[in-house]
Amino acid sequence: MKRLLWLLRWRTSRVVLCAGLALLVAAQAFTWTAVKPLEKRLEALERARSVEPKAQLARMDDELARQSSPRHQLASFYGYFARTDNVTEQLSKLYDIAKANGLEMQRAEYRMSSVANRKLKRYQVVIPIQGSYRSMRAFIASALRELPTMSLDHVQFQRKAVGENTVDGQVSFSFHLAR
Repeated sequence: MKRLLWLLRWRTSRVVLCAGLALLVAAQAFTWTAVKPLEKRLEALERARSVEPKAQLARMDDELARQSSPRHQLASFYGYFARTDNVTEQLSKLYDIAKANGLEMQRAEYRMSSVANRKLKRYQVVIPIQGSYRSMRAFIASALRELPTMSLDHVQFQRKAVGENTVDGQVSFSFHLAR
C-alpha cells in the first residue's frame, strides 16, 4: 500500500494527463458516432416539418376549392339520394315507425311521378291514419328523422267530437329517389 501511494505521488501528473487524454478521445468518439448522426436526423425532420405543412395546406386549399364548386355540391347532393334504400325497404321502415308509435296503417295510396329532365323521381304516399294526436305527431317526427330522403307534403287532422281522444288523419309523404 505504501508503494502504491508512493507511485501515485511520484507519477500523479502523468496518470492525470493520460486519464484526461483518454476521456477526451472517448468524448470525441462518442460525438462522431452518436451525436452527429442524431443532429443530421433532427435537421432532416425539421426541414420536412417546415415544408410539409405548406404543401398540405396547398392540397387542402385545392380540395376545398373543388368541394365548394357548385358542380361538386350538386353532384354530392344527388349522390346522397343514390345511397338510399329502395322504395319497398323505405315503406317497410315507415310501417314499422307507425306501429312503434301505436298507429295502424290499413291502406295507402301510392303514386309515382317523374319529370323527364329531372334527376330525382318522386314516389308519393298518402296514408289515412287513426290514433291520438300525440302519437301522430311522434310518428311524423320519427319518420322524417329516420328517412331523410322523404319529405312531408300534407297533413290533415279531424276529430269527430270535441271530447274524443282519437283523431282521424291523413298524411302525405314523398320519397325522393335517384334515377
